[in-house]
Amino acid sequence: MADDASRLERVSLDDLRLRAIAAEELHQRLHGIPVAVAGPLVEVQLTSKFAGLLAQHPDAVGLLLSESGAPVAYAVTADVVDSVAAVRLCDIAVSATARGRGIGGRLLSIILGEADAAEAVVTLSVWHDAPARGWYERRGFVVAGGDGDGYLEMRREPAGEYPGIHSVA
Repeated sequence: MADDASRLERVSLDDLRLRAIAAEELHQRLHGIPVAVAGPLVEVQLTSKFAGLLAQHPDAVGLLLSESGAPVAYAVTADVVDSVAAVRLCDIAVSATARGRGIGGRLLSIILGEADAAEAVVTLSVWHDAPARGWYERRGFVVAGGDGDGYLEMRREPAGEYPGIHSVA
């Protein structure tokens, strides 16, 4: 952790603090829609979003980052059973009040550090023209497939002293 006031904890996807950050993000997308209408829409979207994540990745876990006791960001990750050790970054979000302070980058760095320690690839999907794509590319992710006009699959190989070189001794 960067400082003593920060705390990372593993939580279930029904943790109310995690869901509050996700709901905040969804409410922002529905800007201008009256709260009486937006509230039920957001709840349906949250339920669908997290049920879909768990259907695809039953072992998905939430990572909740708090500062001075207040939740500021979350990520959802899952282990992927494949030919190599892999971690799937399913979702990441930062509270509106905490944006612009490097918190998302700090949370992603924690995830990447854990993956590197386990020598695991990290994969994710991102919309082809989303600003997040550049954010991920600056952190070592490369396009590894997908639809050029839709979602792209991205991956980041584990960082190491000599990436790609394996001992035969």
